[in-house]
Amino acid sequence: MKFASLALLSIALFMMSGVSAGKYKLIQSDKDDDLCWGVDDVDEGEKLELKDCDKADEWRLKNGRIHPEDDDDLCVQARAEEGKRLRLEDCSSTSKQKWRYDKNGDDEWTPKKDKDLCVTYKGKAKKGAQLVLKDCDGDKDQAWEWD
Repeated sequence: MKFASLALLSIALFMMSGVSAGKYKLIQSDKDDDLCWGVDDVDEGEKLELKDCDKADEWRLKNGRIHPEDDDDLCVQARAEEGKRLRLEDCSSTSKQKWRYDKNGDDEWTPKKDKDLCVTYKGKAKKGAQLVLKDCDGDKDQAWEWD
């Protein structure tokens, strides 16, 4: 009985903590709240870009991997080097698919392998801009709403 009560208390505290692993949500630009992460087709090899939020994909973070809502077997991947594009690939054990989200800081998505690189977009904040990695500089183009 004590174990069941402790388990229920743990679940309640986890849910109240605001941790959202498992929920699919939009990843929205802080610079332009009409733009979100998206792909043309949820398929292996598709490159991530900015989309109108009303037509964008929803994502979740599970075990350090970012998954699109339509296919939990695909993961966002990028080699941890400046200028590398984000794309969808079959989930694997590669470190290229491990990410962290800094919800309590600058709202940045960074590869777990290199926290000095941040997800941003190439060029201006507009529909179709490619999502890439760039040295973190605290600019709004590297900040993302995900709640």
